Amino acid sequence: MKERFRTFKQLSAKQKLQYIWDYYKIHIIVTVVLICAIFSIVKTVKRAGAVDLYIAYVNVAVDNKVTDALSGSSGLIVSSYKDLLITENPSGENLEYAYASSMKLMSAISADKLDVIIGDSYAMSYANGAEYLVDIEDFVSANNPQLLDKLKPLFLLDDNGKAYAIDISGFAPFKSAGYSEPIYLGIVASDNHVDGKLTLLREFM
Repeated sequence: MKERFRTFKQLSAKQKLQYIWDYYKIHIIVTVVLICAIFSIVKTVKRAGAVDLYIAYVNVAVDNKVTDALSGSSGLIVSSYKDLLITENPSGENLEYAYASSMKLMSAISADKLDVIIGDSYAMSYANGAEYLVDIEDFVSANNPQLLDKLKPLFLLDDNGKAYAIDISGFAPFKSAGYSEPIYLGIVASDNHVDGKLTLLREFM
């Protein structure tokens, strides 16, 4: 061992590197592979836990084809709440389901886990009345005014002139889904995922 150490000290820098590689290349390769594997696992775990946008579908039946197309075209990692029901006059059959849906919406917003609501006209009116939604015109003007002219004709206004939703019925993937009623999008009033919200709005230009 001492003899090997003395020999090693007498080598040039290049010879030392060659010596280390000759004797320890398996160890080096295994270590590099392990480090790469660990970094890959950590990156995957972090990516799996990352969400760019939370979307709730209210009074709108959507399948994976619709949600996958929307997230795929926008490039966003989207977490979706599906099959939520909110009606003006729920019957005995769906009263509990409608109540659970409204509670789910409220809980998601309180936990900062909801950014966008997509639904029919009643769903959007309900969300606006509950003060869940921003004025989209104000939101776009403050964050990306270049979008305003193209989105403005799609605005849904309340009695006070607030633009609380936009009509997205004519855009993919909703147009091809063949809904019989208009589909609207509203933005939840929060400072979370602003870039994701703007990216989604650009999909409907």
